[in-house]
Amino acid sequence: METRSAGARTAMGQRPAPADTVVTEGQAPGFFAGLGQTFARAVVAGLFAGLLFLLSQMGWAVENLDKPAIAPLLDISTVFSRDELPAATPANAIIGLVTHLSLSMFFGIAFTMVVPLLRNTALLVLGGLAFGLVLYVVNIQLLGRTVFEWFTNPNGPPQIAEIFFHAEFGLLLVPFFIGAAQRVRAPAA
Repeated sequence: METRSAGARTAMGQRPAPADTVVTEGQAPGFFAGLGQTFARAVVAGLFAGLLFLLSQMGWAVENLDKPAIAPLLDISTVFSRDELPAATPANAIIGLVTHLSLSMFFGIAFTMVVPLLRNTALLVLGGLAFGLVLYVVNIQLLGRTVFEWFTNPNGPPQIAEIFFHAEFGLLLVPFFIGAAQRVRAPAA
């Protein structure tokens, strides 16, 4: 049996789950209440942002670099193939897509750790932008210079465009969490 959490404090002094969180019978409302919904929202947000990120990269590759649309998938496939240069094979395109979407979901989940710190929409937008730029620094500049050298190779992905794409990713996560930022920080009744 499912019930909606109430606005009053529980006998244990725990803060109840938000009103729109479903709490099953026997489950104490608290920190883990609604975790499944939050996780699902994060995965969908990551997939959405990651797909638009990928489409932007593909369009950029075709329009500005005279490369095939699958070039971004081949670039990311070097994470697992460890090739010096990305090879244009169907297997590498699939490896690149699976890697990209998996990382996008993971980064969507990671962003949920930041959301409770952001009390309003303006802070959430700034947080999304900062999150995307931090991903750029960590993934491209740090890991790209030490482990995955193709990402900082002059023949690899263009750095100015990568900054834009990563900022775009962070901003595309924001709409999925606008309501959550206010609910998490709402004062207890």
